[in-house]
Amino acid sequence: MSQNAKIFRSAFSWLLFCLLLLQSASLFAQDRSYYAYKNSKERYAWPLATLLENAQADLGIEITCDKNVDPYLQETVPMAPWKFWDNPELRLAYILAPLDLTFEKTGEHSYRVYEPWYQNRPESEGIAHLQRLLKRFPDRESWEQRKAALRKQILAKLDLDKLPAPTGTAPIYNPEKRVYDGYSVENVALEIIPGYYLSGSLYRPIKEADSYAVIASPHGHGAEGRFAADNQYRCATLARMGAIVYSYSMFAWIADESPLNATEDHRIPFAGTMQTLSSIRVIDFLLSLKGADPDRVGITGCSGGGTQTFLATALDDRITVAVPVVMVSAHFFGGCPCESGQPIHTVEGGTCNAEIAAMAAPRPMLLVAITQDWTKNTPTVEFPYIQSIYKYYNAENNVEYTIIDEPHNYGKTKRDAMYPFMAKHLRLDLSQADESKVTIEPREQMLIFGVNHVNYPANGIQNIEELIKVFNEYKNK
Repeated sequence: MSQNAKIFRSAFSWLLFCLLLLQSASLFAQDRSYYAYKNSKERYAWPLATLLENAQADLGIEITCDKNVDPYLQETVPMAPWKFWDNPELRLAYILAPLDLTFEKTGEHSYRVYEPWYQNRPESEGIAHLQRLLKRFPDRESWEQRKAALRKQILAKLDLDKLPAPTGTAPIYNPEKRVYDGYSVENVALEIIPGYYLSGSLYRPIKEADSYAVIASPHGHGAEGRFAADNQYRCATLARMGAIVYSYSMFAWIADESPLNATEDHRIPFAGTMQTLSSIRVIDFLLSLKGADPDRVGITGCSGGGTQTFLATALDDRITVAVPVVMVSAHFFGGCPCESGQPIHTVEGGTCNAEIAAMAAPRPMLLVAITQDWTKNTPTVEFPYIQSIYKYYNAENNVEYTIIDEPHNYGKTKRDAMYPFMAKHLRLDLSQADESKVTIEPREQMLIFGVNHVNYPANGIQNIEELIKVFNEYKNK
């Protein structure tokens, strides 16, 4: 070997040794850094209860916790001393984030900590989200693109991107038609997919006309469902005013209506899919009736029925007038899996019920809100945002709101706000809005398949597993 080759080999070996030494030092430093981090993390891990107590003492604030937070209070949270900020909201955010808890401000110096409701978020974040949306979509053109994307993705999340075809079977009518003061009622079931029957009551005006407005009436999570007096009052009164109204049941909510396990089968995400599909098929049914006016199609419901109202309106352009009651909120998505179990609020970078409701623009819509639930901010948060979207169409007068100091329901004061709006935009006779003329029927009389569904169709689906299987097979035909 030449002298130059020996020198080169010796230099290369020395360089390789130095590189290995540097790599070992780097690995040692990383290893040392990791253990320093690990030891510090363990040393500065505090029980959640301690961190909340310290925050109260340090910042002079009051923190209350929902009872469902109790199991988390002894969980440890890593919290380095330099994160003990003087800003209460920043400090609470860092304390609660590792446990996926959240909070809201309840007073000038008070906060409430609550469990990880994925259908809920702090009111302040709801407000900020709407402000961000207006900045991102500041005109009609950008909003139309946003709306189209939202509709497409919401349908996909609901597994309705390929809408199951109508079954083509005729509605089932109960032979008994009841005639009352100015209206009639008959029980009607619709076969939404093969073997799944949607039960409801069809209210018609006695007074004949060349054409009729039609109204879909979904209900919320009240124990009596569509049989409740509040629901009967509004459907019968709207019929007396000149509309054909179909009141239909929530998916798997009333035990007497099908073999499905109410309410266990209702409280699954698939319920949201079936309810949305049902609303679309209800519009099909109403528009198939003799004299139905396709230019006068309304929908109104309360609570969970309010969710169905604004969601159906967002997805179905045939609906021309909507009155969602006590449900449109920027910070609350709905407490049941039938409302927020399917991740529709995650689409297109995140949406909320207020933005989905705004998809009704420029069609007339009345927001009915109250001071005692998540719609309490409607005058200052949700309504101004939604009206901003309506302004893109020069239709800001087509959206209205009313707020009432009452509990969460579709009580008489809410109905009294709804009747004039429906009368105005569906050309109904407001002089007939007299609820004293309504006959409240017993539940048994309104069951199309009888008590305990004794007359359930022979091909009727018997359980939730069978229903999901049939849905998937029928959808993909």
